[in-house]
Amino acid sequence: MMQDDPLKEKRKKFAKNLHGAYVIGVVVISAVVVLAGYRSFRRIFAGFSRDFMSPFFSCAVKAEDRVEAAGLMFHSKRELARQLAAATRERARLATENALLNEVAEENGRLRALLSLPGRTGYEPVFAEVLTRSVATWRERFVINRGEEDGIAPGDLVVAPDRTGRPVVAGRIKEVSKHTATVITLYSDECHLSVMLTTSRLCGGLEFGVYSRRPIIQYLPADGTYAEGETVATSGISSHTPHGILIGSVVRNAAGHVATIRDQMFAEVEVKPFLEMDSVQFLAVYIRKVPQ
Repeated sequence: MMQDDPLKEKRKKFAKNLHGAYVIGVVVISAVVVLAGYRSFRRIFAGFSRDFMSPFFSCAVKAEDRVEAAGLMFHSKRELARQLAAATRERARLATENALLNEVAEENGRLRALLSLPGRTGYEPVFAEVLTRSVATWRERFVINRGEEDGIAPGDLVVAPDRTGRPVVAGRIKEVSKHTATVITLYSDECHLSVMLTTSRLCGGLEFGVYSRRPIIQYLPADGTYAEGETVATSGISSHTPHGILIGSVVRNAAGHVATIRDQMFAEVEVKPFLEMDSVQFLAVYIRKVPQ
């Protein structure tokens, strides 16, 4: 009899522990289920509450609109006209601010693209801003706020970001002072560049076409093959010009031809620059590195 008591005590203790473990397990599983279903329950309840309250909100809004519309009937025509004019002015002001913000965002993007401009072997960029511009020669030339003290010299290549952020050729430096420099663009008859067609690797001289009103490439081989849309870049022959800077693409002339043969010796093609000169504000000048 005395031997059975310890065995019964062990059995009772085991049953008690098992019951406690069962209770803890049930509590843990219940907590997990509640936490797992909380988000779903919250989403469903939120949707249900919005659907339930939407008729009341809709009625309140409609009532408010009716009261506001009725209130307008008590205003005179002059007062209504004054309010309409004020609303029109506010709308115009907001539209102007929005346009200004868009312009600032676009300008910021161009500045970031310009600041990430990579250096070229033997050259380094000097960043500058357009200082003055004449209305009569708006597309042909302008003055920048960097000069001889910044290492800029006549003939140096000028680049600026196009709408996609690519650095493309804007023109060359014509003359410099200590703190300023004059840029002649691709639309100036004083700007001359040695260029190449990137696909066919044919080289020629780029200058502004007085009659075509576009830059043209002269002295190309007469027996060469020329295609519309072919990219034009700098050849790098000049010591002032890095190799491979994009300029524009070949386009058809007024007669519908891609190339025109001159004197049965040379071909001539027209080029549409990638850069819109009218909007150039920030740019970079590639200057030659001074040997250390």
